[in-house]
Amino acid sequence: MALVCAGLVGCSQVSDGIADGLASIGAPSNATGEGIRTLSLLGGDVRARGPEGYCIDQGASNARRGFAVMAGCALLSDDAAVMPNLDGLIMIQFGAVDTASVVGNEDAFAAFLQSDAGRALLSSDGDLANMSEVATITDRAGVLARFEDTADVPFAGTGGPQWRGFLDVRGRLVTISVLSFERDALSRSEGERLLVVAMAELAEVNAPEAEAE
Repeated sequence: MALVCAGLVGCSQVSDGIADGLASIGAPSNATGEGIRTLSLLGGDVRARGPEGYCIDQGASNARRGFAVMAGCALLSDDAAVMPNLDGLIMIQFGAVDTASVVGNEDAFAAFLQSDAGRALLSSDGDLANMSEVATITDRAGVLARFEDTADVPFAGTGGPQWRGFLDVRGRLVTISVLSFERDALSRSEGERLLVVAMAELAEVNAPEAEAE
């Protein structure tokens, strides 16, 4: 679990094949308008891309540290009027080189997240009293987790359960977080679906064939 811990500490803050059937959140592919949907991170070694209808919050992101924040394009750009059907906040954090630790260890990874040590690492302050139990799903795309942390919220205006996905991308452990806005909270299934789509988009944009194209 050493690599797991290393990847998790680096964070800023379903059934098999489910990703194959979820191509988008519902917005048309050109819905980003003047917003930026894709961002190169870590000197161009990797890229972040959100589901359709999501754009990069450049002010909140830190490309040099491998961290990206995404929200509905209309929230970030005056020139983009369309919002995704599933409206949440997405955060992506790439770990260091050689921290990849999900593939082949999915069950062990999920078990660690459900343990006291894993829950403490997922929490914002390390206090298990503020953490719910962690529900996990292992999938070909990676490991998904759902939990609630009552100690703090990463961004103002968000709250309730959090969804977090873990996958390997180019030798790095990557963490994807999905948060609900208090004004329109995501249901359990909506949050899970948004997370799976976000994980699929990230894997696709970093695939060797995508880079060649």
